[in-house]
Amino acid sequence: MEKDFKFKAIRVIIVLAAAIVIAVLLIKMQPEPERKIRIETPLLVEAFPAKAETLNMIIESYGTVKPRELLKLVAEVKGRIVSLDPVFKEGSFIKKGTALIKIDHRSYQLEVDRRRVEIKQAEAELKHLDQEVLNLEASIKIARSDSVLTKAEYLRQKKLVKKNVMAQTSLDNTEQKYLASLERLQKLQNQLALTGPSKDRLKAKRDMVNVLLRQAELDLEKTSIVAAFDGWVVEKEVEKGQHVNAGQNLGKIYSKGAFDIEVNIPIKDLRWLPTDFTKNSMPEAKIIFSSNEVSYTWNGRVARMKAQFDEKTRTLPVVVEVDYNSKPEINRGAINLKPGMFVTVHIKGIEIKHIYVLPRHVLYGDNIVYLFSDNRLRIRQVSILRRFKDSVFINKGLSDGELVIKTPLSRVSDGMQVGLAD
Repeated sequence: MEKDFKFKAIRVIIVLAAAIVIAVLLIKMQPEPERKIRIETPLLVEAFPAKAETLNMIIESYGTVKPRELLKLVAEVKGRIVSLDPVFKEGSFIKKGTALIKIDHRSYQLEVDRRRVEIKQAEAELKHLDQEVLNLEASIKIARSDSVLTKAEYLRQKKLVKKNVMAQTSLDNTEQKYLASLERLQKLQNQLALTGPSKDRLKAKRDMVNVLLRQAELDLEKTSIVAAFDGWVVEKEVEKGQHVNAGQNLGKIYSKGAFDIEVNIPIKDLRWLPTDFTKNSMPEAKIIFSSNEVSYTWNGRVARMKAQFDEKTRTLPVVVEVDYNSKPEINRGAINLKPGMFVTVHIKGIEIKHIYVLPRHVLYGDNIVYLFSDNRLRIRQVSILRRFKDSVFINKGLSDGELVIKTPLSRVSDGMQVGLAD
């Protein structure tokens, strides 16, 4: 048994030795590997030429469309509503002069009639007084003549008494008649003098009734609520047969003339607004409304700037005006501008010359762009005038025709070899 074990061990050793010899022979017999030079492949990039432009800065903000004229209909007199015009419904178009609401006018018409009767009464009293004045003037004329005659008779008799031709008793009677005629004349003159204040009082009464008549006519006019302009009904808050009081809201309408959009401009964007605002040179604006992936654009104009900053947002409110008849620039499924729409507003700012507009993604860090030049990548610092949405505006550091690399890159070095992709 021991012999078998030794025999197996020898056999294994022989096999291993043979394998080693064969391996050594194979290594020595194989051909030497060819020496190859490694060729570096340059990184391929895409680039576009820089080109200076002259353009206007755009100030972007947001706001809600509001009607220029929004009129709240309020009852100025109380009463029962007797009729509503069929067009007085929410969303309906109304014409200027349309009587939208009518309140029962009968009691107000009676008040007008009563005041007219009072005016006639006052005028009749004035005519009666005028006739009294004429009568008094005639009576005064007669009384004055009577007093003249009585005085003459008294003086005649007085001479006769001195000559003892007539008794003193007759002279006394004549004197009494003369004094009585003077008293009658004085009374008539006093009555005539009092007609002046009476006439003034009657005229004042007539004038006051005229004022009350105009008030009554105004109240009568107020029983009909008339549209002051062409426009649209926003709200309707009453029904036929309803009793309303003075001051009660009846509805709202707005004029079709123009819309206003108030937007807030951040302090950082104020530098792009023109400073020479005049009535005839207000900045233009674009009003954009997006719905179902479709954008509608209207032309507008800055109407005015508010006098002070908003204390909460620290922004400057600016009012943009859009004409009602302005049509959107897109015709497919065109819609009209309506109050309540939340829109984007682009205000046309000052003009900037010789500026380069680049996509924001080609900027690395704060102010670095990569350029392609002579199959090399060049790192360039530039001056950023403005960052706006997905673009950057560069005013220094680039020249026309220089190729700006737009391929996203990382771990690059200035002067590294690159190639342009086809």
